[in-house]
Amino acid sequence: MIYFLNFISLLLLLAFQTSFLYRFSLGGVQPDLVLIFSMYAGIRFSGNAGVGMGFLSGLAQDSLSGGLLGVNSLSKGLVGLYFSALRNKIMVEGWIPICVFLFLASLFNCLLFYGVWTMLFLKEGAAINLIPSFLGASLYTAVLGPLFFWVFDRFNDFIERKFQRPAFRSL
Repeated sequence: MIYFLNFISLLLLLAFQTSFLYRFSLGGVQPDLVLIFSMYAGIRFSGNAGVGMGFLSGLAQDSLSGGLLGVNSLSKGLVGLYFSALRNKIMVEGWIPICVFLFLASLFNCLLFYGVWTMLFLKEGAAINLIPSFLGASLYTAVLGPLFFWVFDRFNDFIERKFQRPAFRSL
């Protein structure tokens, strides 16, 4: 039940990102809220649920964005996998580690997208011109990350309190 409600909140997050987030762009750069959710799922969800939620969030983002299909699924799934595997080995509590890891994950996401785009379409042009936008998007995502982690934590605490009765718990 918790994963289902988190998936519903992901769909609301995707709706916000695809329809209203352009109003909050700074210098033409927008944060990647789905990447923040994928990293959160990798760190906070038990087992390999973070990998699945990361992949599903990327797939939903691919479906709604109309861009290159599969790149977001791959990158968000890999982010979920990475943080699922390392959640017990690294400390991701507090806003500084969240910002640092989100910055690195966002850079990975941007570079993966550019690499796949270049390989598929054989267009290398303007790679130098994209570096400032990669850094800007990564920085913007990293700065907003702790706020969204806090919101996701409050939401999951609310869900756990609301559905403490055994009849509503997921197996």
